[in-house]
Amino acid sequence: MFKYSDDLVEALFSGIYSGRIKPRFLPTSLYYAIADYLKKGVYEGYGATFSSLIKAHKPTGYNVSDMELLTEMRTNIYLFSAAKTYQQVRTMTDQLIGDDGAILPFKQFREKADETYDLYNKTWLQTEYDTAIGQAQNARKWNVIEEQADVLPLLEYHAVLDSRTSVICRPLDGIIAPVNDPIWKKVAPLNHFNCRCMLKQLSDGTVTSAKVKGEKVDETLGMMDDLFKMNPGKTGYVFDKDHPYFKVAPKDRELAKRNFDLPLPKRD
Repeated sequence: MFKYSDDLVEALFSGIYSGRIKPRFLPTSLYYAIADYLKKGVYEGYGATFSSLIKAHKPTGYNVSDMELLTEMRTNIYLFSAAKTYQQVRTMTDQLIGDDGAILPFKQFREKADETYDLYNKTWLQTEYDTAIGQAQNARKWNVIEEQADVLPLLEYHAVLDSRTSVICRPLDGIIAPVNDPIWKKVAPLNHFNCRCMLKQLSDGTVTSAKVKGEKVDETLGMMDDLFKMNPGKTGYVFDKDHPYFKVAPKDRELAKRNFDLPLPKRD
C-alpha cells in the first residue's frame, strides 16, 4: 500500500501554495514514497530484492546477471519517480492561478490540488504498480530465456484468449520465432497495461514464416503504445524513456538530467 500521510499531503499543498515547493524544489518525501512503493512491485515481480542480490551469496536460482538487471530496473524506478513527482508538482503549481490570472484562495486551490494528487497517487499509481510487477516478471523470464537459449531456442507467443483479450495481442498468438529474433525487442510482453500474455520456451517447433510474422507483428505494433515497444529484460526499463512523465519543459531539461536534484540511493 502506498504510504504518504495526511499530514504530508497537507504540507505538500501548503508548500506549493507558499512557493516553498515548486518544480525546481521538489519534496523528497513524496519522491521516496513513490519510489519505495513501485520498488515493491518490481521486487514482487522479479521474485527477489535488490538487497538480496547484491550479496555474495544470492538466493537460489539467481546470479550476477539478475543483480545487474534488477539494478537497472531499480534505477529506472527512481528516475521515473522523480519525473512523476515533478509532473504533479508542476500541475499543482499551474493550478494556483485562476481563469482571471489571479492566485486562487487556498481553499479553491486545495480542492484542485487534491484531485490532482488522487489522480497521480491513487488512480495512476495503482496502474503503475501493477505494471512494475508485470514488467519485472517478464524481465526475469527473459533472463532465463537467454540463459537457456541453447536448449530451448524457440519462443511461442501466447495470448490469453477470452472475452478480455486485447486486440493488440490477439494477432501475435501462436507466433513462433527464435530467441534471437529482433521481434522480441518490441513485442515481448507486456504489450499494454494489464497485459496477460507470455512467451513459451520450445526445444523445437515450426517457425512462423517471415511473411506471416511480419504482417502480424506490424498489425500489433500499429496498435501498441510506444511505451510498450521494448523488452524490459533487454533494456532494464520498467517504464520506457518515452513515458510522458519524462517530457519536461525546455527550461527544466538540464534539471531532469540531474534527476531533478533528487538523490539516487545506493542501498534500500
